[in-house]
Amino acid sequence: MSDDASALGDLRAQIESSTHDLSNVLGAIMNYTTFLAEDLAGTPAAQEYLPHLPSAAQRALDLVAALALLGPLPEPTDVR
Repeated sequence: MSDDASALGDLRAQIESSTHDLSNVLGAIMNYTTFLAEDLAGTPAAQEYLPHLPSAAQRALDLVAALALLGPLPEPTDVR
């Protein structure tokens, strides 16, 4: 494998690992936003600001999903 192909494989592996980690963090943000909304129901600031967090986190998750498409390449098969 050439150095360029090896570097590309390393980059793809890092992207896969990072997208998984980002998905986990964004999932936590979405869950804790729900918990805060329940605990702070009726609070004017919570009613104003908290509704924006899930949609922002979802947009970020969509970006992560797009990055995940750059993840690992399938293993080459021997066609001899």
